[in-house]
Order: sequence, then C-alpha cells, then structure tokens
Amino acid sequence: MASPGIVRLMADLWKDEVDGIHPIVDIDTGEVTYPEANARLDERDDSAFEVLETLAEQNRLHREFQEKQYICPQCTAKGMQYTSACPSCGSPETTRTERYRHTACGHEGLHDQFVDDEEVVCQECEISLNSLEQLESDTAHVCNNCDVIFQTPDHRLRCRDCHLVTHPMQSTERILYQYYLTPQGEEWIEEQLTARQAVAETLQNRTLQTDIDTTVTNGSDNDIPVHISAYDELLNDHIIAAVHEQPDESAITNLLRTAADVDAQAILATTSGTVVGEDVDQLVTNDRLTILQVTAGGTLNHDYEVVADPTTHNSFVGRIASIFEPQNG
Repeated sequence: MASPGIVRLMADLWKDEVDGIHPIVDIDTGEVTYPEANARLDERDDSAFEVLETLAEQNRLHREFQEKQYICPQCTAKGMQYTSACPSCGSPETTRTERYRHTACGHEGLHDQFVDDEEVVCQECEISLNSLEQLESDTAHVCNNCDVIFQTPDHRLRCRDCHLVTHPMQSTERILYQYYLTPQGEEWIEEQLTARQAVAETLQNRTLQTDIDTTVTNGSDNDIPVHISAYDELLNDHIIAAVHEQPDESAITNLLRTAADVDAQAILATTSGTVVGEDVDQLVTNDRLTILQVTAGGTLNHDYEVVADPTTHNSFVGRIASIFEPQNG
C-alpha cells in the first residue's frame, strides 16, 4: 500500500529533489536515522528503515552498502565501538608500544627496560648503546590489568551504554544501506502521480475544491494524511480518494475508516485494475466506497478485478455505481 508519505518520498527521488536516502549515524549514541526519508514520511507510516527496506524488496529502490553497525547483545544499544583486548584476561585496558631486542645477547624488553636516565643500556649484558636504533624492534601490546605483554590483541566490541565488552560474533550485525530509485521505481511513481492527477482533475471538473497530498481532520481533531481530498462547501459534499497499485483488504479498511471519521465518501483508484483479497467482497460493496481503475493513459473507468492472489487474474469483474450518483449511508 502506497501511503501519501511513501508517494511523497518516491516523488522527490524521481524529481531529483533529493539525491538518494542516506543513513546518518549519531557518533555519540550510535542511533541511525534517515533524515531525507523522515522529512517526507508521515507519523502513521512505518519507520523509515522499514519503509525503505520494503521498497527495496519491491525493487523500487536500489540498496548500496555504506557501513556496518553492531548492536549490543545485552542491552540492544546500537553502534558498539571497536576495541582491542588482552588475549589473557580479556580486558580492553591495553596499550600499544614497542618491544626491543638486543641482538648481541638476545635480551628483549620494553622502552623503560632499555632506557635509564636517558641512557640506552642493555640490562642483560650491561652494554651501553648510542640509541634505540641499534636495537631491533617490533610492535607489542601491554595489558595494564594483568601486565601480560603480547603481540596481537583480540578483537572486541564495547557497548556505549552498558559497557559490555564482547566478541563481535556475539553482537547483532546490521548493514546500513544508501537507497536510490530504480527504473522500476521510476515507472511506478510516475504511474502513481499520473493516476492521482487524473482523479483530482475529474473531481475538479465536477466543481469540487480539490487538494492533493493533504490531510483531513477527524472527530478527535487528528490530522490524517490522504492522497486527495475534495469538498463542495455549498452541498456539504466531501470525497477522499486513495491511489494504489493493487489495493488489499488493509488499504480498503483504512480508507473506509478514514472516510467514516470525516463523514466523507471514498474513492479507491487502482492502477493495476485489480483488488487483492479473498474476503473483500463485503468491503468493495460498501455504500461509502467507489472503486475505479486508472488506465495507463490516465482515464478512469468502473471495471476492476478482485483476485485472491495478485499473481492470478481469474476472478469477477466488479462494476460500481458512478462516484457522482447519490450514495446511501
């Protein structure tokens, strides 16, 4: 179901008003947001992440890898930080340093074990050296918790919130994507906008004051996003319309609920000519509802199919009374 917010998001991608949808990670909290999506979606929509993933699964958005995020297995905080840890005691309280070796006698030690009062002396053979450059060296790590010196630290993740230090395999790994419009998404949003415009123009031609991508206020003074709202103040005639590719029971129920809340008639326009669901017969014959098909050329007609499975087309053709004839209820 394409909510007004989803259509708004896809339309702005199609019109190049936004160059893709990019995740933003808060460096302090690890929280991930999608500002471009959040600015266009409505409160009634699913989370930006869920909407974007659904559109990607429908091949309307293309995903590109941006980065990975790790979620704490203990408190579920997002954005665990990488840290190194001692392989002996597991403490992250380690320091990277240099380990030196005197090749003449084989003695090994850290900086302080060779440098004494600014002199470089091998404590094993007591030979004075000109500088540390006369010694072989390599990187080492010192654990400040158990004093163990080691070559390679263990990889660990540390939670920002509960401070748990854990192996990366114990955390939940989440990939963060950037999202871009696909050719299929371009075709889909162009079809949606054409259909919405066709319905709006038809209502305008019937002298109704028509608004696209707007809100209506219900009896509880809540603003509800709708695709189209049309009103005739003189006749107190109110119509709300929604455009969907293959509307299902949920889409019809939501539209009828909104229509009842604002005392309006409802138009459901399908761009595919099909309504999906095994138990929608009672809904599609509701006195408050009219279902129309929007053809590729942007014309409206009363023919549509009800199918149990969107992959099949063997069903009855529904014909509903004109939206402009008097309705009961």
